[in-house]
Amino acid sequence: MASCYISTGYTLDCRTASTGGLKSMWILGGSGNEITGYTVTNSEVSAIGGTGEWFKFELPKQAASLTETLGVNTTTQNVTFQPEIIVNLPKLQTELRDVFVDLVSQNEIYALVEDNNNRYWLVFLDNGGQVSAGSLATGQAYTDLNGATITMSGGEPTSVREVLVTTTIGAVFTAGGFTFNS
Repeated sequence: MASCYISTGYTLDCRTASTGGLKSMWILGGSGNEITGYTVTNSEVSAIGGTGEWFKFELPKQAASLTETLGVNTTTQNVTFQPEIIVNLPKLQTELRDVFVDLVSQNEIYALVEDNNNRYWLVFLDNGGQVSAGSLATGQAYTDLNGATITMSGGEPTSVREVLVTTTIGAVFTAGGFTFNS
């Protein structure tokens, strides 16, 4: 029999703000971009190595999310984690259209997101993700989105990992050999 067991419980904290949504997103780009390894300390990524440049995307308030669902096959006893990032980027113009095309054409996307609770999460860490849906739209009503909606998704052997930040988020990545735009 396997030694899978529950080793801890979960205690509710005081009722304090736990705000939904994402503030910022970084995508690993540049030529020769790859993640060559990472270190996990107490379930958090404490170091990451590789090459490439992390490009920052500023996200409008209440316009982006990270969701992770489970894929379970009870016959084969397999579990996969299926992260999904959805972002809405306003102001349809040539620059945004070019970013949209660049993202869509990537075979592997590695993402870092900052949530509205000032926590950082590495997404698509092991297998990379891809753009799975997207649209450019002018909108119809005055208050409709005039811009891009992009959905990135993937399948991973482990859940998304929080990044342990002891100094700055940039320091975590530049120490591992990356260029980091903040």
